[in-house]
Amino acid sequence: MQSTHARLSLLAAPAVLLVLAGCAAPTQPGTDAHDAGASWSYDGTGSPEHWGALADEYAACGTGAQQSPIDLPTARGDAELDLVGSGAVAGLTADNGHTVQFTADDGASTTIAGQDLDLVQMHFHAGSEHTVDGDPAEAEFHFVHADDRGALTVVGVLAERGAHNAAYESYIAGATAGAGRESAVDIEAMLPQIRSFATYEGSLTTPPCTEGVRWIVLENTIELGADQLADLEAAHVENARPVQPLGDRSVRHAL
Repeated sequence: MQSTHARLSLLAAPAVLLVLAGCAAPTQPGTDAHDAGASWSYDGTGSPEHWGALADEYAACGTGAQQSPIDLPTARGDAELDLVGSGAVAGLTADNGHTVQFTADDGASTTIAGQDLDLVQMHFHAGSEHTVDGDPAEAEFHFVHADDRGALTVVGVLAERGAHNAAYESYIAGATAGAGRESAVDIEAMLPQIRSFATYEGSLTTPPCTEGVRWIVLENTIELGADQLADLEAAHVENARPVQPLGDRSVRHAL
């Protein structure tokens, strides 16, 4: 378990500049994204196809060979993810301009395949960033973890319209609060009961698109109520990067 000071140092590491899926302010209408330096968006001159040219530090967005998200193959239902959460984790939920992000308090952790990882944050995209045989889901949640070297593991959960999901109530309440709100998440409760998965080496899905991220995307979807999806989409919609070429990478079904 890391101290507060160590955790702040970790969050300053280049790899984690991420997935904080939108730490830069969104590009405003009429603003030249290139002139704005780090500004980026999901449409207009700051849209994903332009990210690599917006700033030198975003070059990987245009030239990287292991970019995320990708199109995943049909679910195989192989071995399930060995994940043990620590119960309800407290933190702050706030809109960062690109998504609604839950930032976990210091000390939050998850054990994945026997490895203890810090839970850094979680956020959503609507519709999903990863697709399955070309089909997107209604939404996708990213649970971002880091080891003691700063290497990232992101657990992706796809969501479809269906029954109300009580496990997401606290997070969605934070998404609709309009300002930062203390809330809590329970990762295990927020995952599908059957946890077969696909895993591959990829990148952050937002600038600077840093590579070296381990992705674990669960094959089974969760359900969210129509009202819950509407609340998320009222905050952000179409905030998903298009799928990227797989190249010479392989998608595996075991860690």
